[in-house]
Amino acid sequence: MLYGSPPSSTDLPLDASNIELVPQPYWDTSLGSLPHFFGILRAYLRTCREADIIFVRGMCPYIGALYLCAFVFQRPVCHWIVGDPVALLRTSKRRGRLLDSFALLYALQDRLQTRVGRWLTDGAFLCNGRELAKAFPSPRTVATVSSAIMQREFASRIDTCDGATIRIIFVGYIRPEKGIEYLLDAVSQLLIAQSWELYIVGPSDFPVYRRRLDDLVASLGISERVFWTGYSSYGEPLFDRLRAADLLVLPSLSEGTPHVLVEARANGLPCISTTVGGVPSSVTDGYDALLVPSKNSRALANAIERVIRDGDLRRTLIRNGLNSSRSHTLERFIGVVRGQLGRNPEGAATSVPQV
Repeated sequence: MLYGSPPSSTDLPLDASNIELVPQPYWDTSLGSLPHFFGILRAYLRTCREADIIFVRGMCPYIGALYLCAFVFQRPVCHWIVGDPVALLRTSKRRGRLLDSFALLYALQDRLQTRVGRWLTDGAFLCNGRELAKAFPSPRTVATVSSAIMQREFASRIDTCDGATIRIIFVGYIRPEKGIEYLLDAVSQLLIAQSWELYIVGPSDFPVYRRRLDDLVASLGISERVFWTGYSSYGEPLFDRLRAADLLVLPSLSEGTPHVLVEARANGLPCISTTVGGVPSSVTDGYDALLVPSKNSRALANAIERVIRDGDLRRTLIRNGLNSSRSHTLERFIGVVRGQLGRNPEGAATSVPQV
């Protein structure tokens, strides 16, 4: 790339003859992108000049400039809104009051410019979950559930939790909005006949938060039962971890429609999640998952105990979870995107009326 690339254990090689990379100056945070306006603008101009359709994922620096370029070159835009940084920043402290306040202002102006840009280009919004879709109302807003898993990657199971040790798994970034402290507190309260182990799978980029979690593990006396595995690359390495577990718990304070809820159900895991963001768009309480309030360790512990003790419920969650996850595959999401790019609402999910 023109400006180089950052070293990262999560970077994967890209080998596709039909993909061209348009380089930008390197930035790793929204704040870090601000000094690079002209380099980013040049990339946007080139992209909009050479492309026929613009597909945007998530937040982009200077999003207003991207939409303006699309308007000038008369390029249709489909914008995939994957998360709600405004809600996220209001749920947890991340980098101190000053930086958090700046980040919230940045997220609010990004939302405003995105909504204005969609109006300017008559673009489409694909929003992960109904709650997020309500934050981006328009005649072409679609609530959807996305994932990267394909039908051929599904693996069915009849039951779990039948061993001497219950293996509980969390998958995600180790960040304040994931609410991992509530999961740690919950497992320390478990009253079950079997022993248990907790596997926390994911990279950590908030060292202060990670140290706080380590201190909590030590204070709860569960250090020998909690395993920090680090990042597992998508595909078989991650699927192997899911298939080795007995249940997945997602204690988040803020979410879009988490991919891991689809991936876990597709691999035969009963799931427990907090009812935040777009989670209720992805799963139904008591049908293919159990949902509990956020920031409630006792509710998490009760749900974990219920799944372990109630075999009929557990097998129902596994069976229904496998079936419902088939509606949220990569193939399904590609159909939704094509429907919007072709301005064919019949190929998309449920539209959200303007409010």
